[in-house]
Amino acid sequence: MSIVTLSNVSKIYRQGGLWRRGRTVRAVDGVNLDITAGRCLALVGASGSGKSTLGRIILGLERPDGGAVAYRGRDLWTLSGDDAARARRDVQVVFQNSHGAVNPRCSACDIVGEPLRNFDRLRGPALRDRVAELLERVGVDPGEMDKLPHQFSGGELQRICLARALAPRPGLIVLDEAVSSLDMLNQARILHLLETVKRETGTAYLFISHDLRVVCRLADSLAVMEAGKLAARVDDVASLQPGGLGCIPALRKLADALLPAEPAAGGGASAHEHTATLIFQI
Repeated sequence: MSIVTLSNVSKIYRQGGLWRRGRTVRAVDGVNLDITAGRCLALVGASGSGKSTLGRIILGLERPDGGAVAYRGRDLWTLSGDDAARARRDVQVVFQNSHGAVNPRCSACDIVGEPLRNFDRLRGPALRDRVAELLERVGVDPGEMDKLPHQFSGGELQRICLARALAPRPGLIVLDEAVSSLDMLNQARILHLLETVKRETGTAYLFISHDLRVVCRLADSLAVMEAGKLAARVDDVASLQPGGLGCIPALRKLADALLPAEPAAGGGASAHEHTATLIFQI
């Protein structure tokens, strides 16, 4: 079952001020995409390829200039009342900058409890009990729920943001470079947690990233953005082999941009081969 379907979606930005005409930039250009329940679709591409703009369109934060966005078969932009509220509850997001995504004056309990207050009308002890369950699920000590954001590490605060996204029991979570600012140990912990949540709850992910090493660890399928267009699609990431990267030019560009697992020795494997091996071993 499809949660979100994009049909020939385009987004144009106009550069320049009020008094002079600037050029137009097609950030998204005729993209067709389908996000299926219970699966992780990775959306990859270099900076400026349009992947984050596409994520904002799916979240309803940006309105497309062309094409259609359907939420569970209905036009997202025609939803109102209870239907619109259901869509807002069902599609959540975790951003890259965890500190920028929270109110620095709110405790972890307030942060995770916000969707519980808004959607479930929870208050008092019932709210704190549910927050404690969510924090424990993401590996944060519930006894620390009254701490402020600056009292947590970056990895801990990102887990708190994930707990907030999980609170309304969404069908889809958009993860926009959600682990790219973390060290490798915390990246691995968050990815393992996401795998567990997907397996246990059937939550779908749109995983937006430029890092193939991270993507190939979590994604079921993969879409490559380049200059606003969908340049390639891989329906089964598990079927990819290192030697097959060269068959997808846009994907190979990203692979070649990664540091190799080790320097290429004279007469040995190329840096690209080392990089491809690293991607598929993680």
